[in-house]
Parts: sequence; C-alpha cells; structure tokens
Amino acid sequence: MSIKSLIEYFVNPKDKLHPDNYRKGKFFIVSTFIFFLFAFAGEFYVLLSDIPKEDVLSAAIGNGILCAFVIATFFIYKNFGKRILLVNIITIMGYMSNIGTYDFSGGIYSSDLATGIVICSWIFLVADKVSGIFWFAVTFCTILFFYFAEINGWKDFRADSVNQGAEYYVFNFAFSAFFLGIIIILHEANKDRYLKELVLSKSEVENKSKELEAQKEDIISSINYAKRIQYAVLPHEETIYRSIPLSFILYKPKDIVSGDYFWFHEIDKDNYIIVCADCTGHGVPGAFMTVIGSSLLNQIVIDNKITQPSKILSELDKLINMTLKQQKEHEHYVQDGMDLALLKVNKSTKEFIFTSAKRPAILIRDKQLQEFKGSKFTLGGMVSGEKNFEEIKMNYKEDDVLYMFTDGFTDQFGGPKGKKYSIKQLRENLLSVHKLQVNDQKTQLDNLIVNWQAQLEQVDDILLMGIKF
Repeated sequence: MSIKSLIEYFVNPKDKLHPDNYRKGKFFIVSTFIFFLFAFAGEFYVLLSDIPKEDVLSAAIGNGILCAFVIATFFIYKNFGKRILLVNIITIMGYMSNIGTYDFSGGIYSSDLATGIVICSWIFLVADKVSGIFWFAVTFCTILFFYFAEINGWKDFRADSVNQGAEYYVFNFAFSAFFLGIIIILHEANKDRYLKELVLSKSEVENKSKELEAQKEDIISSINYAKRIQYAVLPHEETIYRSIPLSFILYKPKDIVSGDYFWFHEIDKDNYIIVCADCTGHGVPGAFMTVIGSSLLNQIVIDNKITQPSKILSELDKLINMTLKQQKEHEHYVQDGMDLALLKVNKSTKEFIFTSAKRPAILIRDKQLQEFKGSKFTLGGMVSGEKNFEEIKMNYKEDDVLYMFTDGFTDQFGGPKGKKYSIKQLRENLLSVHKLQVNDQKTQLDNLIVNWQAQLEQVDDILLMGIKF
C-alpha cells in the first residue's frame, strides 16, 4: 500500500465529503505521524540522556503514553471523526511538558516554547480557528508567566537551561524547524492546488456561461419568432377598430408570447363576434393553447357557420377535448383548457348576447355598473358531465361601455402593501374612466396597472378589452 493510499485510508469518510475538511484530515494524519516519530525518538533521548533518574521515569511514561495515544488517534479518527477534539487532546498532552519546562527545562530560556508556538500554527491548519486562537492565548500566557517568574527570581532558569545540554536545544529546534517546514510546504501545496482548481473552475464557469448565453439567445430568438406567429394568428387590432371604432384592447404578455388571446369575426355589416380568452399557463405553453383556440374558433364560426354564442362554446369545449385527447383512457393526456368570454353584437337591433366560460364582463350604463358572472365551467380539461353555457341577452344604449378581461389585471401584485389589484379596485377604476375617449381609457388603465406593479414582476398575461356602444 502506498503512502498516499495509506493516508486516504485513515481519513474519516465524512470529512472526505467537504473539501476543506478533507484537506485538514489528510494533513492531520501526516502531521500526527510526525508527532509519533519525534515522540518515539524522544523516548530514546530520555532513556539515554544524563537527566536525573527520578525525572527519567516520568518523562519516559509521558512520551510512551503520547506515542500510544497518537497510534490510537489514527483509528479513532477513521471510525468516529472527532478530529478537532483529538487535536486538542494531543495539544493538552504536549503542553504537559510546560510543567517540566518550569521545573527543570529553563522556563523563559527553554526551547520548548518554540515548539509550542509551532504547534499553535499546526492547530489552525488541522482543527479550527477557535482552537488555534485558544492555544495561542495559552502559549502567550505561559511565556508571560515565565517572564514574571524570571524577573522576580522565582526560579534559576539560566542554570536549568544550561543543565539541559546542547542536544536538548538541537532536538527541540530541529523538531520545530522540521515541523514548521512541513506546515509551510503543505500550506503552499494546498494553496497552489486551490489556485489551479480556481483557475480551472473559472474557465469552466466562463465556458458554461458562454454556452448558456448562446442557448438563451437561441431560445429568445425562437420565442420572438413564435411571437410573430402568434400575432399573425391573432386578428389585427386595426381590423377590429374598423368594425368597432369605439373600442380598445390592452394586451400585455408576461413572457414575450401570451396565454391570453382575443378573437374577432365580422359575420356581416351589422353582426360581429368578439372573444376575450385566458388559456392555461402563460409563455410558450399558453401560446400553443391560444393558437389552438383561435384555429378552433375559425373552424366553428367561419367554416361551420355556427354563430349562436352558447353553441360556439359547447362546440369549442368538445373540439378542445378532441384536439388535446382529453379522454381518461389515453395514457398521456393534457388537462389544459381555457376560460373565455364571448360577445355577439347586432348593431342594427342594438342588441348583444354575452356568454362565458368562467370569465366575467362589466357593463356600465348611466354611471351604474352591472357585472355578468358567466358560467362556472371552463373549456376543455378533464371535467366530466354536461356543461351549460348560459346566454345573457339585452339591448344596449348609446354610451354604454362593456369591458371583458382576463385575471392577469386583477391578480397583479403591487401597491404599498404588495397585494393583488383585486376585482373591486378594477370596478372602481372602470367607473372612473368609462366616460373618457377609448384611447384615453386604455392609456389610463395601462398607467394604473404599471404604477400599481411598480418594481414587482408581472405575474400573468394581461388582456382587457373595452367597447363603447
């Protein structure tokens, strides 16, 4: 087994999941093994040195315990983790030598202090910042205590340091220098590896960013092309304005293309049908539904000559189900549908018929507001049972104004408290603007929703249509 694989073997599995802990874990194994080698060498030094016999036994036992614990540390760390705790225990055992430093190793003149400072640096790299700061504080306090002991003459530190012999200094400084060198080498190696990984990651991020930007441009280009197709399918607003001069259409897609749509057909010079519809979803999925809805209305009204409002909605509901295969026996069925308000107007008799699938309409006459709720059924979807679309038939008077709209206007969040615009507020605003010219009404209502929305995101497509009779 190679040294690298041996180090990998003893690193705790949980630390391997976090890059910084993984780095500290590997450094912990290497440095702890170095501790073991020096502690083992220290054992021989104690036994072969000329220090008093009463001190040999305690020093030998201390080094022996340290060696045994360091070996046990490898297996404890591998199986249970607790790296920071183990580092602090090893440091405590090492600092026990400071007691001997005061008694016979030279105190303020002892080479043990250099070892202690190096070990504090080691703690920062293998444990955490809190442990490192704590042991630096302990070392500082120890040196401060030795200093006061020296100036107050509590111990003859100079005589103790001379008795240690040159080999004691050589051993400690050799350990400190060697271990400090290991710390610097490993730190620099990790720094270089980190910088290389950072450069590589930055390059990968830049490449991914370029790819995503290119994909974004392709997607936006496709959606913009889809917008042109959608607008080609929708009736031209100028066509509607020619037949209904006193009308306006406020149309604000949320995401370039829209899930709301309007539809118009002039049956003859006196009769027309106009539709305000809200499909499931918005953006591209909603836009698909608008194309389907417009095409089916063309088929029903223009091709099949069905002009009775309730029959148009019933036929549209059936065709949506057929087109989207909305039968439960199909494995992949689409539950999407649409809510829709339909108005048929006879200009010669000054009469209109309104029918709806879950979309209301508001009529304002003589400053009085009347709301038509429409049916509770949506068009399409997986709703079973018969759907009845009630017709509301009535004569209109000059200066009556009728509004049809989707829920994008009333559901928009904004205002001082970030709440929905609400149907109540829309009613009040329609009453306040209905006497204006239709173009001014459109401008006023557009400004109202823009100011209400302010910096918030538009939450849904907006479609609001007004007709002044």
